[in-house]
Amino acid sequence: MTLRIQVLGPVRAWAGDEELDLGTPQQRAVLTALALREGRQATLEALIDAVWGEDPPRTSALTLRTYVSRLRQALGADVIATVNGGYLLRLGPGTLDLADFTAAVARARAAREAGEQCRAAQAFQRADGMWRGPALADVPGPYAAAQRVRLDRERRAATEERLALDVESAGAAAAVTELSALVEQHPLDEGLSALLMVGLYRTGRQAMAVAEFQRIRELLADELGLDPGAALRGAYQRILAGEPASRPDDPAPAQLPPGIRDFVGRADLIDRVTDLLVADGLSAPAVGLVGLGGVGTSTLAVHLAHRLRERFPDGQLYADLREDRGVLPGFLRALGVPSTEVPDDAASQAALWRTVSHGRRLLVVLDHARTPGQLKVLLPAGSGSAAIVTGSRRLPSTSVTRWISVPAFDPDDSVELFRRVAGRDRVDAEREAALRFAAACSHLPLAVRLGAERLAARPSWSVAAIGDRLRVEMRQPVALHEDCVRVEAPFERDLAALRAGDPLAAAAFARVATADDDEITVATAARLLDVPETEAERRMESIADAHLVEPAGYQRYRYLEIVRWFGRRQAIAAHTPAHREAVVTRARRTRTLRTV
Repeated sequence: MTLRIQVLGPVRAWAGDEELDLGTPQQRAVLTALALREGRQATLEALIDAVWGEDPPRTSALTLRTYVSRLRQALGADVIATVNGGYLLRLGPGTLDLADFTAAVARARAAREAGEQCRAAQAFQRADGMWRGPALADVPGPYAAAQRVRLDRERRAATEERLALDVESAGAAAAVTELSALVEQHPLDEGLSALLMVGLYRTGRQAMAVAEFQRIRELLADELGLDPGAALRGAYQRILAGEPASRPDDPAPAQLPPGIRDFVGRADLIDRVTDLLVADGLSAPAVGLVGLGGVGTSTLAVHLAHRLRERFPDGQLYADLREDRGVLPGFLRALGVPSTEVPDDAASQAALWRTVSHGRRLLVVLDHARTPGQLKVLLPAGSGSAAIVTGSRRLPSTSVTRWISVPAFDPDDSVELFRRVAGRDRVDAEREAALRFAAACSHLPLAVRLGAERLAARPSWSVAAIGDRLRVEMRQPVALHEDCVRVEAPFERDLAALRAGDPLAAAAFARVATADDDEITVATAARLLDVPETEAERRMESIADAHLVEPAGYQRYRYLEIVRWFGRRQAIAAHTPAHREAVVTRARRTRTLRTV
């Protein structure tokens, strides 16, 4: 029978008319990870990460093989192949709905480029009809969540292109109805708003088109402190002038995620980065923002990009490089390259990207960069563009103009964020308690925000009470509140990256965290680790490069308090009582340790 796998909605599989039992949500997560690779191999490690994220069980490899075995029983023994220690899902034509969707969108775009608008509209409609709800709707975990966002972005792009064709044709009235609903769901989307304005104008509702422009202009100002972009303003001016209001030709891509309305602080850092990004030169400036997980590098990058977007009228491109498949082809299509003309091989794609980006004024945001290779191919060419890169640590041998470490907030900015999220009057009434709470959070923006959200959800709590709860929860050896787990999740990722590159330094991070000293000297670290000072300094420098400790002077380091307690929990989890007692004995020579 013909096998059919569906991921554009709840994950399902069919053999002919019979729905197959895919088992537990975790088994569906394995099938999802294999299906989304569309015929490419998935390593065992990648599948484990897709199912369990940063905290797999000790038996994850064995359990995963069991899931694969059960999926083979359900789908057929030859559907999932073992390849070089990993697995590959064999997909024939028509097997996967995502592949069919991608192909239909490609046909639609090719038809549009050829001037065959009717055929293009039909292909877009077929692509839209393949969706049965949110993608991967019943698959748990952060991997599925990230893929769901990516797929939804692709769906919205195709929907917008379909509606643009409808607005230019006799289907404008129906398009306005659909666009009105979409704008209500995405009120800050300038592309949808511009299409709705054009559709309203073409159906004889000029006053409503003007009202839509006024709505989004006020919302952008109130929510983000921004003015409408060039494409939206252009559509508005054409409507006022009574010109034929068709969709703007090749609108500049505007891919930035929404900014946050309660952004605070970073004024000096924003000015510094802005100066670097708009500086004249022979090549496109690129600034890297690095810092401890939770310090807000991504939030700062998006905020900066929104502030600077008017300086880059040819478009703003965004990519989350934690899932970097298809980024470069997506950039090329966004800049007007027909899908049929995007090369298949990576080298040709990179060469075309350099050609297409040269001479344009583009702003590119590359979020969560992990390797120098990602930046090598994705940074724009020419002197008129710029790029903002974020990551957990500096990447060597790249074309980044300057790497800047983003620190935690100062106390005033911490309290201001706390006020905006939890309520100004409530926090102002207990300002000293708010300062103590922010200090207990080590002024880390993510921790402050989560604490403020928790307080906002508890009208009967005082600021002092939530501060007391935090101090107790932070010092627990293992059992943590959900918010504490969310705060520490970025630390876990930073530590995992350090462990992959320097396992000795990763082990040292937890052991040295047991010291009580406000500042850790190399000599203290050497005693705790029982290694020569030269090796202790090497490990501490590696930890500092990962932003899990802060340099505090020559051969001196400092843990943020919230990170110190995370490190102590790591030490408890990693070592036997006898091992911890040996560390205690060595450190007591200088009275630097609190027993864990």
